[in-house]
Amino acid sequence: MWFDAWWYEANPTGGAKQVAINWFKGFTPAELQDPKCIGLINSARRLIGAMLHSTTTKRISLKTVFSNRARKMLHLVAWMYRNTVWSFADFTPEIADWYKSDLLETGPESLADFADDGDHLDGTNAERDADEITVGVLSAHLNMLVHIFQLSEEFQVFPELRIPEHPFRGQSVKSLAESLAISTDGWIPRVPDEVFNPLMQVVLNWIDVYAEDVLLSQKEYLRAMDARRAYKGKDYARYTDPALLRIVFDAQGTLESPWRRPFLPSRAHRSEPASPLDSKRGPTTQLRRLIDDLEVAASVSVQAPTGVRISELLAAKAEPRQSNGFPACLVQRASSSGLYDLFYLSSRTFKGEADEEGQEKEWLIGVRPAGSEHFPIAARGLLVLDKLFGPWREWFGSDYLTVSLGSGGSLPHSTPSNTKPLAERIAGITRTFINQHVEFPQEFSSWIITTHQYRKAFCQDMIRINPKALPAVQEHYGHASAYLTDRAYSGSDMTMLRMIEDVATREAARMMVDRIYGNAPLAGKLADTIDAREEMIRDLLEGADSNERRITALAEALSTEGIMLFTSDYLDCFFRPQHAMCHYDFLGDFDRDATRPLKPFRTPKNCSVCANGMINRHHIPYWITQYRTNDHIKRSNEAIGDLRVAAVASARAAQAKSVLRRIGEWPLP
Repeated sequence: MWFDAWWYEANPTGGAKQVAINWFKGFTPAELQDPKCIGLINSARRLIGAMLHSTTTKRISLKTVFSNRARKMLHLVAWMYRNTVWSFADFTPEIADWYKSDLLETGPESLADFADDGDHLDGTNAERDADEITVGVLSAHLNMLVHIFQLSEEFQVFPELRIPEHPFRGQSVKSLAESLAISTDGWIPRVPDEVFNPLMQVVLNWIDVYAEDVLLSQKEYLRAMDARRAYKGKDYARYTDPALLRIVFDAQGTLESPWRRPFLPSRAHRSEPASPLDSKRGPTTQLRRLIDDLEVAASVSVQAPTGVRISELLAAKAEPRQSNGFPACLVQRASSSGLYDLFYLSSRTFKGEADEEGQEKEWLIGVRPAGSEHFPIAARGLLVLDKLFGPWREWFGSDYLTVSLGSGGSLPHSTPSNTKPLAERIAGITRTFINQHVEFPQEFSSWIITTHQYRKAFCQDMIRINPKALPAVQEHYGHASAYLTDRAYSGSDMTMLRMIEDVATREAARMMVDRIYGNAPLAGKLADTIDAREEMIRDLLEGADSNERRITALAEALSTEGIMLFTSDYLDCFFRPQHAMCHYDFLGDFDRDATRPLKPFRTPKNCSVCANGMINRHHIPYWITQYRTNDHIKRSNEAIGDLRVAAVASARAAQAKSVLRRIGEWPLP
């Protein structure tokens, strides 16, 4: 039985079929020919056997071992094999952090084949967002490392099976999962501002400033290589090093001082110490690291403000070129009104698609006012990737926007065996980039960033622009939100549309829960309605023992009514067509088929008397400005005797004062 591909055991549960483990599940035939792969599988067999017959740890049922732990063990050893972790003795806390990061990055689809019935990978949470991975799922996989660590005493004669120390430095798995901002009901919050803002500042520096020097360095390297195409030896450095050592990293003279030190010569020619990363690297290897860094920065600049998945970015093509010279994947169109230039990423999505080739999709990645010369952040990132990999695409004969330059640490002298970009490699160089270039506050130093968190941030900032975001990021969302929130999502990615709508509904639920359970100050006609229905809402949410669960339950109830939140500087609209004064002002009646506010008629005058309107603390700056501006206009016009203008300003100031008083901000300081 020990070396069989399948293990079978009778199930002691009455009427239940036998339980089984397929030890080769998830491995390719080629992998199963590798002795290292079989060695890891045999280690997994020993560990599962020990769990069934442990003398030092709590005994667990055969069914639990076969249907739960064995599947998690298989996922773990498959990951170990593909990441060259050849024994459990090598599983340091740092390797455990790597495994944890990959679990979060790849998401629940990659775990589906290793899930048991209790993991809920395809239930209601999947309908909300197929990218979500819950505390339960993550804990089940991470706990496997703890179980193996606890068995170490039983393997004194098998040191390769002993994890040397607690994989998570003594922290409980549940608290670890919760610290990664994954709630027990499966809702993943946004990337914290304390993480997102430092990352985006560094990313913008790279794509807008440092990129020029990296691209120049690559150009000089390739020029030197091209001049020596007839060279048959292996010492290319004698030709490429002089070209690279001349580079000054000052954005081609636009910076007062260089942003980094020059390339260091090969070790044999150095007269000064190097950083740990560069201590064993020549100029070419240092250039490869800069190319990797710029690739990461440009990739993050596309993903972070748009919610595009890494698989969708890596599937993007550069050829054939657009008529304006853009790569094939970057599409620019005018909006139907002619007021905006719209930028789309054209690629393929693979999430939930039966076709292995995926399905063609477009994602709106940026908006700018018509006539502006400024490119949105994500469009700039795509153009940087296009320039960075253009020479390599031509050499390799590839039409992908990005290509792989090989697995080595230097630059290739011939076409690599696989030039297709891989998500796993991007994840690795992204970790290196963040560790080397981004500083987070101490309390967020161990935060693991995943693309799923980017998607949450994108959806929430489409609904309400984050005042703590960098100015460039606020501008990005300001243009996009102005176009999107009132005109519906303009991409063809329906999953993203559902996510935006889910976030809009959830934000509406959050406002109501904060009012009822936290007495959050609100103003507007809808605030009165919520107060009047407090008892009914409490009855609806009876049994939900935390605010997050109350929000989830209430969001589901609001979703059936089609209620979503549409924000503005002065008021939030909990849109219900039968009360929408913006439509009434336009049509002379309520449009019961409407799904969102009517932008041209969405004004403070209409919204202030609309039963959909609610004012909260997000709107305080607007109403303070409104009061002070109109109070000044009133006094100025009274002084010159223009009582008509003074009366209008007085009425507006009085309205602002009433709002501020109700929301608890009066008197003003």
